[in-house]
Amino acid sequence: MKRRIITLFFSLLFLTVNAQNVTITGRSNKANALMRLFSYEDLVNETGTLLDQGQTDDKGHFILEGNVNQILPARIYVGLEYVDLILTPNASYDIEIIVPEKKEDVSYFEKELPTILVKRATDKGIYRQVIYSEEIINGYMIDHFNQIYRGRQVRYIDSIQNAISNDVPDIKSDYVKNHNRYKIASIKLGISTDGGKKIVKDYFDGQPVLYTQSAYIDLFKELFDGYFNSTSYDNHLLNDAFTEGPSAFKKYLASNPLMANNPQLAELITIFNLQKLCYSERRTSRLAKDHLNYIMSQSKYPEHKTIINNFFTKFNRLAFGAAATNFTLKDQNGIEISLSDFKNRLVLLQFVDGTSPVSEHQFSELRALHNQWQDTVQILTIATHDKMTYYSQQFEEKRQDWPLLDLGDQILLLEAYNVRTFPEYILITKDNKIGEAPAPSPERYLEERVRRLYGK
Repeated sequence: MKRRIITLFFSLLFLTVNAQNVTITGRSNKANALMRLFSYEDLVNETGTLLDQGQTDDKGHFILEGNVNQILPARIYVGLEYVDLILTPNASYDIEIIVPEKKEDVSYFEKELPTILVKRATDKGIYRQVIYSEEIINGYMIDHFNQIYRGRQVRYIDSIQNAISNDVPDIKSDYVKNHNRYKIASIKLGISTDGGKKIVKDYFDGQPVLYTQSAYIDLFKELFDGYFNSTSYDNHLLNDAFTEGPSAFKKYLASNPLMANNPQLAELITIFNLQKLCYSERRTSRLAKDHLNYIMSQSKYPEHKTIINNFFTKFNRLAFGAAATNFTLKDQNGIEISLSDFKNRLVLLQFVDGTSPVSEHQFSELRALHNQWQDTVQILTIATHDKMTYYSQQFEEKRQDWPLLDLGDQILLLEAYNVRTFPEYILITKDNKIGEAPAPSPERYLEERVRRLYGK
């Protein structure tokens, strides 16, 4: 009997440990759509952790669950469209997500965004208070833009704070207080005349680093982007220290009082700027990566190790020589074609949809290149499922004789290749390695890039 009780106890303990402490139920206007829930502890790289995924039913209903141990920004994807939410541990949410229908004459950057309506939330009002505060701040910025930014009338900042106090009373959550504090700081930065020095002193010097507070990180990025080039440093001495190695570099950076007095903030500023240097010319990029690896091995801040690791994962995913994501899709005749079928050739992927159709000029240039490349480069055009018929007709009319593939429901392939706009081009080298992602369009030096890769 005692043994049964002990067994039952550990079974219940296991269930408790693995229980999902956040539940989101709701409905979308997209039936049978892929649903994914991400939480964000690394806002520097905007890297999310997948908490759950599923699918809406025939009527658009869904349930998503996950575990969070602190208040976190979150994102819910419906297909590749998304809305933002804030998750609180041990809370439940009932929401509605509306994804606008695509309009053929609207570009990717002008399209209407999805909306979220939180009907019910047991999060102690945190999401509601953040949203109401945002509406008040944005409303004042729209109505009094000239007075605030051109007239530098600071009194409007007091009006915003008073309006929040009146319309969103009893804010008890530090998360909401910090959100509003750093949103106000962003406005102050816009009207400052000292390059943000007072903002740094009042909001960052001696203050805790708020990794999961989007208002804090947004302001952090704006203030400390290019900080190595600040007037606090001599460019020649900085470059010498950077070249000499991590210890010398850290020591020189600490000659700035802010960096010396705030080691955690200083290390985050260093990481943020080193990551940007990784996209520089080869030698600078190599040194920046060496510095980041050193920090990752020595840092006493777990958040910084995670941020650097996430950056390298993201940076290397589509870097030259990385393994290209394989796929198998059906062409316009229903025949399956895989990327791995072309391991001995260069491959040009062309992603297309209907929102930003490919111009006749681009297709004309691509046809000319196709005739020129013959057996050296294989072109694969991948169309979104809803536009497959449109492009099939176009391929037939123009007698384009390379494969046209149907993306079907494999929409995550767009994420794998970081396709954000259409048309998008990706060059794949032999053995299915990334050559260039994204690659130039046919009329913009594509042939030159192909020749360079072919010679490697």
